Amino acid sequence: MGKIKYVPKLSERISHLELYVKDLEKSRNYYEKVIGLTVLTEHENSLVLSADHTSPLIKLHANDRVVDRLSRTTGLFHLAILLPSRAELGHTLKHLLASGYPLQGASDHQFSEAVYLSDPDGNGIELYADTDPEVWKQEENGWYVGGTYPMNVEEILNEAPPKDWNALSPNAKLGHMHLQVADLQEAETFYVDTLGLDIVAKDDRMLFVSKDGYHHHIGLNTWAGTNLPRPPKEATGLRTFTIILTNEEFTSVKEHLNLRSYPYNQRTSDEIELEDPSGNGILLKEY
Repeated sequence: MGKIKYVPKLSERISHLELYVKDLEKSRNYYEKVIGLTVLTEHENSLVLSADHTSPLIKLHANDRVVDRLSRTTGLFHLAILLPSRAELGHTLKHLLASGYPLQGASDHQFSEAVYLSDPDGNGIELYADTDPEVWKQEENGWYVGGTYPMNVEEILNEAPPKDWNALSPNAKLGHMHLQVADLQEAETFYVDTLGLDIVAKDDRMLFVSKDGYHHHIGLNTWAGTNLPRPPKEATGLRTFTIILTNEEFTSVKEHLNLRSYPYNQRTSDEIELEDPSGNGILLKEY
């Protein structure tokens, strides 16, 4: 395999995440005041959050049937919001430190720098900025070299603009999803052989896949164990997330799903609903 080069075909590949939460008002307060999103639309049992006041980013659902998700089940490991620059990451980190809300980590992954926290229901959140793709390191087989090293917090804070933080950058978007799965080989068969994503990093307990040579659009792991059970349908955590495909990719994926008799729901002419083998909800959308 040759070297990978990141050449984005679309402005985004992961879009419009939906979560179950137990307390809609508590979650609204968190995502508005801590994360810095704004409410785009609101209904009795759901609300849609946006970074740019126009595009849906995260939809929250709450009802009396929602139960707590157990940690040793398949589902969301974390959602990852990509910020447009290191300066914006520093600006947001400065706000988070000032807010006193507990952080769970701050890491340098070589291809990105990230801070970690979780919402009131324990849903993991990564806020990150990419490093320059020209310096992303690769192994001999072309896969990306990453790692988890201490972030240079002082340096990043020094890059923050000298102004008050009022909200998350309007250019923030969903950069990737990270999921707990029951079986890594089963996940690889689904995401690579069926959905057509490319392997960009892999070991015995982790798999990163992407399109366009990105360092990863979807992370998959069995760090909590293999053969994990699925959570209840309306447990806190992931309801569904959207993968954006080109016309050609969408047609190819549909052919592969039919060839393998993989169950899916053709919601509209350009949208397919399905679940991965671990029960993670996915919406495939043709761009």
